[in-house]
This record gives sequence, C-alpha cells and structure tokens, in this order.
Amino acid sequence: MENAGVEPTVGTYTILVSGLSKAGDIRNVESVFDEMKRKNVAGDLYFYSAVINAYCRAGNVRRASEVFDECVANDIEPNERTYGALINGFCKIGQIEAAEMLLTDMQLRGVGHNQIVFNTMIDGYCRHGMMDKALQIRGVMEKMGIELDVYTYNTLACGLCRVNRMEEAKKLLHVMAEKGVAPNYVSCTTLISIHSKEGDMVEARRLFRDMEGKGSRPSAVTYNVMIDGYIKNGSIREAERFKKEMDKKGLVPDIYTYAALVHGHCVNGKVDVAMRLFEEMKSRGTKPNVVAYTALISGLAKEGRSEEAIQLYDDMLGAGLTPDDALYSVLVGSLHTDNRKDVLT
Repeated sequence: MENAGVEPTVGTYTILVSGLSKAGDIRNVESVFDEMKRKNVAGDLYFYSAVINAYCRAGNVRRASEVFDECVANDIEPNERTYGALINGFCKIGQIEAAEMLLTDMQLRGVGHNQIVFNTMIDGYCRHGMMDKALQIRGVMEKMGIELDVYTYNTLACGLCRVNRMEEAKKLLHVMAEKGVAPNYVSCTTLISIHSKEGDMVEARRLFRDMEGKGSRPSAVTYNVMIDGYIKNGSIREAERFKKEMDKKGLVPDIYTYAALVHGHCVNGKVDVAMRLFEEMKSRGTKPNVVAYTALISGLAKEGRSEEAIQLYDDMLGAGLTPDDALYSVLVGSLHTDNRKDVLT
C-alpha cells in the first residue's frame, strides 16, 4: 500500500490486528500498534477493541488492561464489546474481582449489558465454583429482560454439577426446556451424566436414546458418560456394548473411554481383556494416562503377575507419569508375595 503512495487508515490497521490475533501472532500486533503511533494515526473504538481482544486471547490481560486505560484516556468510550473482551480475559485468568469491577464500571458509564457480557461473567463464576454469584447474574438477566440462551443454561448446569448440586442442575435444564430453549448435545449429555452419577442408568439410557430420536447426535463425550456410568454401576457388558456402538458409528474412543473400560475389566477380574484394550488404545495412537496404567498394574499385581506389573510400571515412569502411593503399595504387596522385594529398591 505504502509503496503505491496509499497510507494505511485506522480501518486498515484494525483489519490487520484482527488477522494477526486469529493467527496467534501477538508480537506483530504490538508492532502494528507502535507503527500507528509513529505515523500519528489515531485509533478509534474498533481498533482499540481489536487490540484488547488480541491481548486477551493471547493471555496477556495486563497489557490488554493498559490498552483499555489508554482508550479511555483518549476520550474514547468503551462499548459492550470492549468491556466484554477484557472481562473475559480477567475471568479466564481467575481475576474475578477485576472482572466485577469492570461490570460495575460499565453501569457507571451507562454502557448497556448484553447477553455476551453476562454469559462471560457466569462462565467465570462457574469455573471458580462461585455458583451463588453465577445464579445471581441469571436473576439479573431475567429482571432486565435479557434472554438466557442454551449456552447460559449449559454453563450454569455444568457449574452446578462440578460442585455436586445435581438436583439444581437437573431442575435448571428442565426449566430451560419449559421456556422453549432447545437443548443441544451439551445439555443432553449433562442431564445424562447427572442420572448416571445418581445410579439411574435406566433414565440415563432413555435420555440417550431420546437424544438420538430428536436428531441430536451423541458425541464421544456422551458415550463416555454412558460407559463410565455402567461400569460404576457394575454393568461392564452394557459398557462394552456402548463402546462397540461407538466404533460402528465412527466415533473414535479416547483416553477416557479406554481408561474407564480398562478399570472396569480389572475390577471384574478380566485382566487379559483389559490388557487387550490397553494395547488397542496404544495401537490407535492414544497415550495411556495414570488412570489406565494404575488400573492395569493393580489388576496384574492382584493376580500375582508381578513381572508384567513391574514392566508396565517401568513403562509408566518412562512415559513421564507419576504413580500414587496406593499403586506403589499394591506393587510392594505383590512383590512381597513373590519374594521379589528387591525390585523397587
């Protein structure tokens, strides 16, 4: 542009910053910012909002806050998008009080709150277990006539589940349906998970099939919830059926699928089946986690197969995973029985 005698405008710089942000090139965002200042190109609200959003996306919320202050100092009034980006940034790094101060500042400046800003605050509260405050925001939204969308309900329900307030989460999802907000696969999976944790696999299964009937395709996460639920409720055969169904539908089992099944088979004394699943997992390029290793090592040790248990233990250490004290105790007990106490010393 400059070679052709055309000077970049603030709009050009805004587009450039947005592109660099999406590419994760935060260093050049700063370079663009510096260049604008050298050329005395005044930034406008859209430019400052783009820069603030870029820094927040990169996790540099301190710098984003400095740019926000510069925006205000230049007599440019931030809008809900500007505030929303910075509030989201503070929430993601756990600085909830700073996010709350911005929300108050919005009110003082007469900047209207919108669904996105409130959803951001709800997400921040839920991530940090501050469910009462998250539910208060929901109440404020309702009083202001701001629509609660499926994201709002899902975030609140998941947050309630994390702090073991299952019944409230269940009621909230039912309220969502009553208000005509269509559930998505996250809503359905959350409700299935609640019933699974309560041991009601009949209802969990009904909801799962109902989900399919309504055209909401269950994800690998949904299948994992069903598999884990059946295993914890002592139905390893049903868990296996769901794993086979996953395979038929082209859904790739992940580490959580395999870890749950390996654990389930070991608990049921089917260590060889667990071993086959463990090898299948590795052959598919899925790296075993601590749960999978611990379950299989414990299963082998309890069957007196100490050589195999020790080999797997060494593999686990070689993979950079740290066993817990309970696993070490199981191994010591197995080796003691086999008169192999020297192996772990």
